[in-house]
Amino acid sequence: MVAGMLFFGPIAVSLIPDLSHRSEYRVSAEQITLTQGPEWVPADLVQQVFDNGGFIDHELSLHESTLSERIAAAFHTHPWIEKVVSVRKTWPAQVQVNVLYRRPVALIRTTDGLYPIDRNGVLLPAADFSPEDLNRYPVIEGISSSPAGRLGEVWGDSLVTEAAQLAEVLLQEHTGGSWWEMLRLQGIQVPEARPEPEADSEFELVTPGGSRILWGRSPSTSHPGELDVQQKLDRLRELQSRYGSFDGPHGPWQIDIRSWRGIRRVALAPDQQASDRIR
Repeated sequence: MVAGMLFFGPIAVSLIPDLSHRSEYRVSAEQITLTQGPEWVPADLVQQVFDNGGFIDHELSLHESTLSERIAAAFHTHPWIEKVVSVRKTWPAQVQVNVLYRRPVALIRTTDGLYPIDRNGVLLPAADFSPEDLNRYPVIEGISSSPAGRLGEVWGDSLVTEAAQLAEVLLQEHTGGSWWEMLRLQGIQVPEARPEPEADSEFELVTPGGSRILWGRSPSTSHPGELDVQQKLDRLRELQSRYGSFDGPHGPWQIDIRSWRGIRRVALAPDQQASDRIR
């Protein structure tokens, strides 16, 4: 019996029809179902992955033993994909890909133009943004470095990462919209340089009228004397409610919200020396 199986086994296997080329086992971009993306993700993302993933003839077979791994790797390299959660094959030929998308939080202004980034400082495709889209995000000013990698890779500058964390906080939803929209801010200014190699950087918020809000350290700081994020946001909301905007009256102002003792305003206009402390 054993000898017969050894002899006839390979022959029987050779007689089994090859199903890998039949249409119900073939996978193209149209057979891939992807997690519903937010509005900023391009509608043809799956086709982009197929075009750039090195898939021969743009078709795959469900019978490939490494199909799930290949598809996961291809989607993982796309700049808009933060994480591939799962890849599931079904029959007839269908592949369900569950992913987490990157979310843009800010634009970095350089001499070359504007670069969109996510909360981790990962570079995103600027070509996927319209001019109207770009106006929705904080602009980070003062970055002197250039991206260290390609699209989908981190910028490579700790100032960018910390500024992105601050932008993410300001884009969090509040009553009627995000904090950024409600406070009517314009940009985030990074410091020219760290005072010491290991020191925390302190950031400023810029208003449309030219006022500068001394925000302080990034949201991830563990500095014992730093107010927490919510305390700072509450101070900004209180100040806006009192004066209507950060630029009036008689602005622009330098507004310091960092101290435990309260808010301090100093006029920036050359012909005005007013200052006050708001407790």
